[in-house]
Amino acid sequence: AASMADEVYTVKARVPFDFAVAGKQLPAGVYTIDRQGAPGMLMLRDAAGHVKTMFQTIPVYINGNAHSPMLVFNKYGDRYFLATIWPASNTGARLNRTKIERELVAAAPMEQIMVAAIYR
Repeated sequence: AASMADEVYTVKARVPFDFAVAGKQLPAGVYTIDRQGAPGMLMLRDAAGHVKTMFQTIPVYINGNAHSPMLVFNKYGDRYFLATIWPASNTGARLNRTKIERELVAAAPMEQIMVAAIYR
């Protein structure tokens, strides 16, 4: 039986810029992120339903009310990296920074960009 946690985990968002996730560069567009079997393993699909990448995440928690569903990106100059996925719950999923992102952290100020989830 699927638990409540599984049912609310899907996050779909229209990302208005090109971005990197787990070392893979992706174009702007509508993407869906789902849980994939193993704990912390997520799958990112494009609007046509094709799997673009799978990646490992670390759970992050907030106290109190559920977070509104969104994707959080770290932005350095004109480069965007998927950083945290918040489904409609108080448990999110954080990606480890890649080597490229760690180098950019040292060289450029970071902004956080929130992209709200969509439901259709």
